[in-house]
Amino acid sequence: MSGLPAYQELRRTHRRFGVRATAVAVGGFLLYVLLSSFLPGLMNTSLSGHLTVGLALGLGQFVLMGLIVWRYLVHVRTDVTPVVRGLRGLTRHHESTRRRRGAFDERTTRRGAEFRPW
Repeated sequence: MSGLPAYQELRRTHRRFGVRATAVAVGGFLLYVLLSSFLPGLMNTSLSGHLTVGLALGLGQFVLMGLIVWRYLVHVRTDVTPVVRGLRGLTRHHESTRRRRGAFDERTTRRGAEFRPW
């Protein structure tokens, strides 16, 4: 089953999305850490009351993760699920064909053993 072009395309699409989503998540977090380490004056700048740039960017990490999860769900629904349904139907068809062929072979083998010539 893993040699089918549809399966290969499914793996490629899923891997490509995973790499992009991971790069965005790690990149956002790395940017936050680097800004905190090298520009503390910017991160301590007050936006409104006790809300600073650093706190806003830290809360923005939750928003970024939420967006990545939302995009993953859209990706699975539009790109992965239709292909998986097709592959699942193909697998069921192959299994039923294999079962029927096995049952036929079993019947013909038994029949040959029952009716032996003298």
